[in-house]
Order: sequence, then structure tokens, then C-alpha cells
Amino acid sequence: MEFFDSLWNSVRLPKKEAMFRLNRKGITSTIMYLFILMTVLFLPDMVGTIIRLDSNLTEVSRGLYLVQVFVFYPMLIIFLILVGVSALAGAALIMTNQLDRKLTYQQLWKMTAYAATVPLVLSILLKNTPVPNGLSALIFFSLFIYIMFRMIIIYPKKKAKR
Repeated sequence: MEFFDSLWNSVRLPKKEAMFRLNRKGITSTIMYLFILMTVLFLPDMVGTIIRLDSNLTEVSRGLYLVQVFVFYPMLIIFLILVGVSALAGAALIMTNQLDRKLTYQQLWKMTAYAATVPLVLSILLKNTPVPNGLSALIFFSLFIYIMFRMIIIYPKKKAKR
């Protein structure tokens, strides 16, 4: 149930109410949300990979292939999630400093994780269309930057130093 609440609020971003509800969630909930979301988004790829399994493979190589699909592919996705969200949060920190807002990296990390939901879903949908990958990436980053910008400017500015 918590996943669907997070998903619903992520889709509603950059609305202030949705953003503050998501910020109240713990980092564990955020990471679990990301893992479930990525599992759902990449499940069709995993199923397609298994369906396209070459029937000429021996039992040993078929077993190794399935281990790679079920163990190493999810581990790679988890690694890419954590690195990707961390890098995007770093970019958001630069944006926060330029806009002179009071936000910490930890807050930005959670905001980034939730703000990436709609661009990620859109990218996965575009992957299955004849849209070039470069255009899909441009759409992802443009939409993500827009959502993050709108979320960051909701927060108050830093107090001026005397």
C-alpha cells in the first residue's frame, strides 16, 4: 500500500502537498519504492530476454544464462539506480546552491528518487517506440530538470549572511 501512495504522490509532483508527503517518508521506504518501481519497469525486458533464449544452448549454458538474468541483471539495475539517483541529486545540489535555497543532499536524494518516476516511466514507454534513444534521454532530462526546479523553488531561500 505504501508503494502505491508513493507512486501516486510521485506522479503528482511538483505539487507542494505531494512533495511534503514524500519528504516525510524515510530513506528505507524511498529505496524500497525505487527497487519495486524498477522491478516493475524492467520486468518486461527480463521476460523478453528469457523468451528469446536460444534453444541451441546446452543445459549448463542455459542455467548460467538464467542466473545472469535473475541475479546479475537485477544487481546491475540496483547499482545503476543508486549511482544514477546519487548523481542526479548532486546535480540538484548544484541547482539548489545556484537558486540559494535551504536544502541538504539527503533531502535532495529523496526528492530526486521520487521526481524521476514520471521521466523513467516515459522513457521505458518510449523505448518500445521508434523514438531515437537520444531524444528519449533529452526528454528524460528536460522533464526531470523541470520537476526538480519546481520542487526546489518551493523551499525558502537561505538567510543572508551579515
